[in-house]
Parts: sequence; structure tokens; C-alpha cells
Amino acid sequence: MTPIETRLEQIEKQLQLIKRQRRLERRVGLACATMLAATALIGFTRAPAPEVLQASRLEILDADGKITCLLSSTPTGGQVDVWAKGGANIARLSSSESGGDLALWNSAGKPVAGIFANSTGGRVEVTRGNGQVAAFFEATKDGSDFVLTHSDSEEASMQFSVNAERSVGIVNRQNTKQALRFGASDKGSAFSVMSDAEKEIAYLGSDTKQSGMFRLAQNDGATMIEGGMAEGGGEFFVHQSNGAGGCVFGNTMARGGYVEIRNHDGKSAVSLEVQENLGGRASVRTATGQIAALMDQGKDESGTVQIYAGASRIAALGGSPIGGLLNLFNLKGKAVVVTGVASDADGGLFSLRNGNGQQTVRAVAQPNGEVASYSSDGMRKRVLMAP
Repeated sequence: MTPIETRLEQIEKQLQLIKRQRRLERRVGLACATMLAATALIGFTRAPAPEVLQASRLEILDADGKITCLLSSTPTGGQVDVWAKGGANIARLSSSESGGDLALWNSAGKPVAGIFANSTGGRVEVTRGNGQVAAFFEATKDGSDFVLTHSDSEEASMQFSVNAERSVGIVNRQNTKQALRFGASDKGSAFSVMSDAEKEIAYLGSDTKQSGMFRLAQNDGATMIEGGMAEGGGEFFVHQSNGAGGCVFGNTMARGGYVEIRNHDGKSAVSLEVQENLGGRASVRTATGQIAALMDQGKDESGTVQIYAGASRIAALGGSPIGGLLNLFNLKGKAVVVTGVASDADGGLFSLRNGNGQQTVRAVAQPNGEVASYSSDGMRKRVLMAP
């Protein structure tokens, strides 16, 4: 073999050796890389989760890179915002100086609902698409309020309030004036209708004694008709336009019914009632309310008619066990004329008396008739006989 051939053969052997070394190196490197990767994977899966993840802002993006959820900090605390697909901010949960706030918006960016903490408690509100508050419910200092607003404003249309003393409901007109009012407390309950002048024109409820009553009034608030409970019975009033005069119908537990007609000044002009002996009594009164005439059932079960001048009775017509009797009185209350059925003789009796009530002339129907005059002391009698 020539020196050149020998040299070529050596070079070829060396190349083969180099190739085998490189294949071995690649195999060893691949094995090492696989072992390292497996070791790293095992180490990653077994590594403990971090206890604290800190950031001043955390954004969640959609496939287009737009923010759909944002967690951030504000001067008053933390805040979470959520966006819709169209890009509108539709929800926010945040902190405030009073506590927590939750606000919801529609896709046009207008607020539609919210839950808020305030100084007295919490508030829940619902708004229209234009941002106006449509209704809210909130805690107050000593109770709670629920309010519904008018369709075109934030003025209260209906309101319910509850506190430690009472529960009240109010319905307002479009001009914000009260139309209805109702409520309850430990003193009773009531339902009121108000005029446009904010005067009560109808009332149904209880009085100061917690007895039922109702009242109807004209537009200026003057009571026209009312009814309620009296002493063991009921009363019904019909008033004049000035609220004073009118009629009263009622009943008492002890005696029975009564009717009273009043003049323009509120004084009784005519009255009908049951008296103490359960008989009837009808009276006509003067403009000042004093009795002018009286018709009633007397104690002896006979009817009487009496006429008064001021406080004095001046005439009386009545019945007795033996018949009728007519008396005329002076202002001292003494009978000066007495006529009727005689109690000591047959037929009628006519008697004239002086100012002290002492009889001075007497006429009585006997079989022959008799007229007699008497001395002022009643001791002497002179009889006038028919010839």
C-alpha cells in the first residue's frame, strides 16, 4: 500500500470515529434535555401556590384585546367594573365613605339599578332608561321609606313610611300635592282624601277614643257630613256650608235616639229626643238656644205642652188622672190662670190667682154652677149664684 492510500485510509477512519462521537453526543444531550424537562415539569406541578398575588390593577381581556373586567383601587377602597361586548360599562361594585355600592347600567350607559350604603343604613333604587329614579327603598333614622315617582319626574307619586310611632302612606297628584293619605298608629288608623287645595275632604278612621268615624267636607275643608260614636251610640251630622248649622241624628245607650236641627250659628232650633222616663220630648228654641216651646210626656204618663218666655214657663197644657189642664204662669213661675177638669166637683174648673199664686176667683161647673171670689188670704169666700 502506497503512503497516499495509507493516509486516506487513516483519514476515513477518523471521520467515522467523529460521526459516532457526534451521534452519541446528540443522544446524551437529548436524554439530558428530556430529564431536565421532566424534572422541571415535576417541580412546577408540585411547587406550592403563592400565598399573596399583588397588583395595583388587574384587567381581563377578550379575544379582541378589549377590557371585559377590571379590578382596581380607588381613593375610597376597591372597585370592580364589568363591560358588555358592545363596550358599555354595565356593572360596578365599589366602596364608598359609607360602605359598599353596587351600580348597574344599561347598554346605553344609563343607570338602571343600584344598592348603596348610607349614613342611616341601606338604599335600593331603580331608575328609568333616562336616568331618572323610578322607585327607591331605604332605611331611615328610625324606620324605612318606600317611594314611587311620577313617570316624567323624580317627584314622589306614592310613599310609604314606617317609624317607631306610626305607619303612613301618601299618594300625590302630578302637581306633587297630596291626593290620598292613610296610616296607623297606637292611637288608631285613618284614610283621608285631600282636595287640590290640600284640604281634607273625606275621612274614614277613628277618633281620639279609637271609635269609628267618617267625615265629608267641601273643597275648602269645611265639614259637611260626619258620623261617629257617641255615649253608647252613634251620631250623624249634616252641616251647613259654614260648618256650624245643620242637623244631628244620634242615639244614646241609656235612653234612645235624638234629632237636633241647628241654626246658622250652631244653636239648637228644634230637637226631638227620648227623655229620662223613656218618653218622648220635642222642643223649639230661640235663636240663642233657650227653650221656647216644649212638648213631652209627663211623669204621670200624660202628654204636656209648655211655652216659655226666656227661662220662665208662662203656659202649660197637660193631662191629669181626671182630665186635661191649662195653666198660665207669671214670670215668677206662679200659676195665675188655671182651667181644666175640677178635682172636687163635676165638670170644668176656672181659677184666677194673684201674683203669689193665691186663688181669688173660682168658677166650677156643678149641677147649678158656681162662681166664687176669695179674700187675699183665702179665708173668706163669696159665692155668686144664678137667680
